[in-house]
Amino acid sequence: MGFLNKKTIINSEGFQPLELTEINVQAIFNRCLAKADTTEKVSSILYYKELGYEKEDLGVSFDQNALVANRKNIEYLYGQLAAVQESQAILKETDFAKSYSGHLWTEDNAPMMQLIYLGISEAVKLLTLFNAAAGGTALYAPVKPTLSPKDPAFPAWWEAHKGEWED
Repeated sequence: MGFLNKKTIINSEGFQPLELTEINVQAIFNRCLAKADTTEKVSSILYYKELGYEKEDLGVSFDQNALVANRKNIEYLYGQLAAVQESQAILKETDFAKSYSGHLWTEDNAPMMQLIYLGISEAVKLLTLFNAAAGGTALYAPVKPTLSPKDPAFPAWWEAHKGEWED
């Protein structure tokens, strides 16, 4: 008799926690970008002259439906930021590159900015507008701290918190 192939079966239904990585952020960002056939577009702008910035940001145009569909993933990634877990009042741009482990999840400015654009969009609204006088932005609403699926503490944490993420 043979042996059973014991591959892990990934549940294709329900929420799947993601690690905060450049690849995951870029995949969600690209998935949410407005395309030529997008019917409901929403813009995401970080810097406004009215809020003290010298130059107004051109922003990014997203597909509103794609943002809504990916909101939980975006929020889950935000939950892995050190600033979120430390309940920082004001978040500077550089705070978006540091994970709760104390390490930089990216050294490239592009994925960090993509994460910010996703979170400040009207369809997701995790952040307030950037304000030059305040020196950054703030969380618009509470964001739950999360763990990377690669964190050794993740299995026990996920058992306790998965109900918060699954529909």
